[in-house]
Amino acid sequence: MGRAALATLVALLAVSLHASAKETFLPDPPQADRDFYEKRVAPWIEANCAQCHRGGGGALRLCEEEPGLSERMRRHTDYARLLPFINRKAPWESRLLLKVLEPGEGGDPHVGGAFVAPDEPDYDALLDFVSGATLTNLPPEVFFEKNELRGKPGETIAVDGRGSYDRDRDDMDGLTYFWELYARPAESRVIIQDRRASRLEFKPDTGGSYVFRLRVSDGKVWSAPRAVTVEVFQHIKLEKTKPGGVTGLAKAEIRNLARLRRLYLDVLGRPPTPPEAIAEERKGIKFLVKNIMLRAEGGRAWVEEVAIRFGLFDDYRPVSDDARDLALKIPAEGTPPHVVEGVLARDPSFLRRHPPGRPLAKAIGELLLGRPPSDAEVLAAIELADGTPADIPGIGTVPDSRAWLVKVLDSRAFRRAAVLRRLGRFVDSGDARKRVERALGAINEGQQEWTAFLSDLLRSERYLNRKRLRPKGTVTFLRSLFVDLLERKPTDRELAALVRAVKTLPGKSAAFAAVVRVLIDSGETPLPLLVEIRDGPAWITDRFLRYLGRKPRTQEMKLYGQALLHPGGGPELVVHALLTSPEYMCR
Repeated sequence: MGRAALATLVALLAVSLHASAKETFLPDPPQADRDFYEKRVAPWIEANCAQCHRGGGGALRLCEEEPGLSERMRRHTDYARLLPFINRKAPWESRLLLKVLEPGEGGDPHVGGAFVAPDEPDYDALLDFVSGATLTNLPPEVFFEKNELRGKPGETIAVDGRGSYDRDRDDMDGLTYFWELYARPAESRVIIQDRRASRLEFKPDTGGSYVFRLRVSDGKVWSAPRAVTVEVFQHIKLEKTKPGGVTGLAKAEIRNLARLRRLYLDVLGRPPTPPEAIAEERKGIKFLVKNIMLRAEGGRAWVEEVAIRFGLFDDYRPVSDDARDLALKIPAEGTPPHVVEGVLARDPSFLRRHPPGRPLAKAIGELLLGRPPSDAEVLAAIELADGTPADIPGIGTVPDSRAWLVKVLDSRAFRRAAVLRRLGRFVDSGDARKRVERALGAINEGQQEWTAFLSDLLRSERYLNRKRLRPKGTVTFLRSLFVDLLERKPTDRELAALVRAVKTLPGKSAAFAAVVRVLIDSGETPLPLLVEIRDGPAWITDRFLRYLGRKPRTQEMKLYGQALLHPGGGPELVVHALLTSPEYMCR
């Protein structure tokens, strides 16, 4: 190639790279505007929030009243103190908004109660404020009909962003779109052909989870990104059973059904629906393990459970980009346990939830290292909380609590404890300890080796033929109830609210029974009337298979049949008895 041709090629590459950079690196979503706050939001804040939060009352501390302080200066101060409660990258999840929203509409618990509902003008004004509205421009908003789509490898899947809108105008032709393929399976080579399209199509080249994010611009500002997940695997159409009908589970082979339920509960944190069980119970174990492990649902369930175990929900939800996006970016089992837990423990909310001193010492010992903290660690934690550097056994001298936490997260002891916790999801503690060194070796070799290690574990005879029932964790139990009773998964808000309720009520079994009663009485559970059940024994058998993965014994059929026909019983009593049984509380 001649020098002139080479120079031309270099110039073309430079132009291409420059154009690509301009397209890829978009401005951040707009920050909340101070003038908009003063004119449109400040009067509402002062009327509803100032009484409790002016100078105190929770984490938000509005400006205190002082002689000679002008209204304008007070509002400037209030605006600055509200900024930490705004999430620019997901305004609709801002703590400022969720704290005043009705809990039934997705709001967070608030001592002062709820003030707004989504269909009220005050809610719109607050949403506009946290989204970066100005007095002359309202930012556009991304909208998807569904946040989760499904498809099969090789088929064309459309992701449509044309529902996005500009709140300043009815004509949507003025919007500019920008798509990002935020996450894809490790083996995939899928790319976005046209980032600026309003509707994109792609053909997944392998099974797994694909996450796309869309931002839109009205020519003045870019919106915050919204994500849509495309689950690609050999999925089953989920059809609800008519009240009083049976699902067809009676034709399933009990051994296969038990095996399938174990995989679903252990990997996805929920039981299979009847259509899933009917379609998959006769599949080979190699297919099942691969198909189930591919799903992003497993990664989300895992992150959700770790976050709740760390206490990172409600006011302590993770705030860092890494933590917030973790569930979107990890495949079900492609990320090592110490990485998943480490991202959440490094989030600023972890130290807010477990502040320096005894609480942090307890969290580091019990949550991260899997043991009670030593007396020396508690004393060191108290010194660090007072601002004094401390010597910690096995760690050395650290200047502050944050440095101590970081050193723990970088230690082999934490890595080993995190792997033991993950293995303990699938095997008993003794077996987990026998396998931990091999697991750590697989992790050191890379993602594929770790995934292969877990795949081999889930296909092993020891795992598949496990006889002993293991208690469901709180989150798995709650997810199971939603899938079995309401035929859907709980939302983040529902799950957090029920976890909080379970932790508040005394006695785990009693708390679980109370939740069962609440869901049955919710009006959303499709329970049949007695007259709708044409074959009582078949219906009872179907419920046993659905909830417990087995058929009723002769004596159980007799007792449950009596409960079904008793004047004070009926279908509701049968369902309640099964879902509060010790067997259902195990997996």
